Amino acid sequence: MSKVICICPTHRDHRELAALANGHTVLYHDYASGMEDLSMDECSSNVSVSDPEQEIETILRRCRAEHIQGVISTDDYPGTAVASIVADELKLPNPKPEASLLCQHKFYSRQIQALAAPEATPDFQLIDVRPEAAMPPDRYFPLFVKPVKSFFSVGAQRVESRSDLETIKNRWARSAAFFRPFEILFNKYTGHFLGTNYLLGEGLLQGIQTTLDGYVCGGQVHVVGVVDSIMFPNTIAFQRFEYPSSVPAPVQDRMADLARKVMPAFGFDNGQFNIEFIYNPDANTVHIVEINPRMSSQFADLFEKVDGTNSYSVLLDLALGKTPHVKRGEGRCRAAFSCILRTFRNQMVLKLPSQDEIQVLQGDFPDIRIEILATEGQKLSQQMQDACSYRYGLLNIGGGDKEEILDIFDRCKRQLTFLFEPS
Repeated sequence: MSKVICICPTHRDHRELAALANGHTVLYHDYASGMEDLSMDECSSNVSVSDPEQEIETILRRCRAEHIQGVISTDDYPGTAVASIVADELKLPNPKPEASLLCQHKFYSRQIQALAAPEATPDFQLIDVRPEAAMPPDRYFPLFVKPVKSFFSVGAQRVESRSDLETIKNRWARSAAFFRPFEILFNKYTGHFLGTNYLLGEGLLQGIQTTLDGYVCGGQVHVVGVVDSIMFPNTIAFQRFEYPSSVPAPVQDRMADLARKVMPAFGFDNGQFNIEFIYNPDANTVHIVEINPRMSSQFADLFEKVDGTNSYSVLLDLALGKTPHVKRGEGRCRAAFSCILRTFRNQMVLKLPSQDEIQVLQGDFPDIRIEILATEGQKLSQQMQDACSYRYGLLNIGGGDKEEILDIFDRCKRQLTFLFEPS
């Protein structure tokens, strides 16, 4: 029996690994579970994060005592970086720390992308968030900005003018505590000292946004699947994710070819990744939005529903030095969507669905995944959110086609009780 440790586990990790870990013992190690509060405008609690190097030593002692054989994480930050460092110290399979960290630093990642695949890399520039720093000239606006280290689209937004950018800069200048663990590890394992007190400004991209999930094993890049991102109209807020992608197969092949160019350029191996792309059908262009050195855990069961392989099984195989075997088209469904419950108004959460409500739906649809992201008695803004909207749940649903899945989603929304009041 193999023994694996999961760093910074999520509720989704516990759920999916419990179903897949036959023959494995999975241990869990929490670290910086309140990290996300440090990047929010409204913190729900006072948060302090221990020194990441001390935490890594704590994890290493536990791993050696437990005779751990594999290290995993699906957590964007700081779990992915910490897991790569722990695995490297234990000489266990995992992407090298430098490769993982360079993928996560948006500026250095763009530099590597520009060398490996210049045709797919948008124009970009650094923007210093310090008040005294110079602003980009007017001719650069509008542009798209994101923190050089962020997660789950926090802080990513279109900026129309210098005055709008000033407001955004002020917010991220106050976020040093959020960035500090990343800076410590990034400086140590990459030798770069640019820091994270910058935003990345980029040229605007238009088209269909997708996510390619894949993995690298023995230096070979493999694609698990391509998922379409559907936005709420006139926003950059995700409405749902659809698998399989509707993008033409030759375009998906181009995305796969780009992955085969850029991932080796990072020195990335023995791990999962996802690359967000934008395909512009009018210009026939494909551009990289960003690269993440981890699986898209939200899509793990979408692949299982359609193809028959849950990508958590790929995660376990890679961590244990095994070659994954990914099925194609062997699932129970022809399509699977991850549908987001979202509002564009900040509200107080008065009541959430009961376990009985959830169990009734799971009885009717056994492979549905229901995740409640809000907390009773708190405002939606006190949870992890993007810059313009508020998620409060998500449902992963499989079916024969789009119409069937959206009908099931509508039924679920009617049967799940969410009560809010304006805040």
